[in-house]
Amino acid sequence: MRLKALLFMSAITFFSCRSLGQSAQVTSNALFRTFMIETNFGRGTTFSIDVDNREYWITAKHMFTGIKTGPAGAFNTKTVQANILTQIGDGDEGHDLHWMTETFTVIDPGKDIDIIVLIPNHLLLDFPRDFTLRAGTDGVSLGGDCEFLGFPYGGGWKTQIQETEHPDKKHWVWLPYIKHCTPSARLQEKGLGIWVLDGINNEGFSGGPVLYATGPKQVVFAVISGFHPEPLEVFPIPSPGENQTSSIPPSPRLPGEKSKEPKKEAVNANSGFILAFDIQPALKAIQGNPIGPLRPEKSSH
Repeated sequence: MRLKALLFMSAITFFSCRSLGQSAQVTSNALFRTFMIETNFGRGTTFSIDVDNREYWITAKHMFTGIKTGPAGAFNTKTVQANILTQIGDGDEGHDLHWMTETFTVIDPGKDIDIIVLIPNHLLLDFPRDFTLRAGTDGVSLGGDCEFLGFPYGGGWKTQIQETEHPDKKHWVWLPYIKHCTPSARLQEKGLGIWVLDGINNEGFSGGPVLYATGPKQVVFAVISGFHPEPLEVFPIPSPGENQTSSIPPSPRLPGEKSKEPKKEAVNANSGFILAFDIQPALKAIQGNPIGPLRPEKSSH
């Protein structure tokens, strides 16, 4: 059974152009290929790409391991199950959401790479072959504009679309949020390519695509892993009278044991640096395992 979200794709007029605007704008190809995913470790983001006309799904490895920090490790499980949220909602307001439980074969692009490739046993997206989301790093430069897509805190947003052939028919579509970023650095650690992006990440964007350029040149070049934490010191609360405008004379010492000063602690805050893994190892792993379901030359519509 295919995802209900895209049974109407060939007839959609909303976002019908392949680019939504000027430079650094997300294309409809990316919007309609990005979905919410739910595993035993929570909700995140997944997206689909076609390689040699075969369908593959990509997300963060920690969505299936729960390991959000530190080395991602290897993933040896051969098959996994996950819930994918369809994009089309039923009813006039589109409140009825539909989850599809799917079984995927797993390809691990490499030890300590926080990317996992999921292969369904049948096509989930009823797209024509030319409705593709290109993947690679061609043209990506430091200091340029980029965007990333996802579902912060397990939520999305909805808009209304209508069918080209049936203008009276409208459907509510649930879509990912779009956030802006800038490629700040590209680290090479133990053969791993990790992009450091300048931007604010939120819970739920894990596994989402990072996009560069727009229109026919747009590529997904990385996969969101998480944000780089910044330790911030937590100061103890002031003693009574310390923050007053008038100076209060010190009080006389009372007999007995004096309360201890609270220890200063630190919390990990969002530094504004996002860690995203280069998509090239995933592409190499896919090309070495061409097992995705083959998309027909013509859509079923």
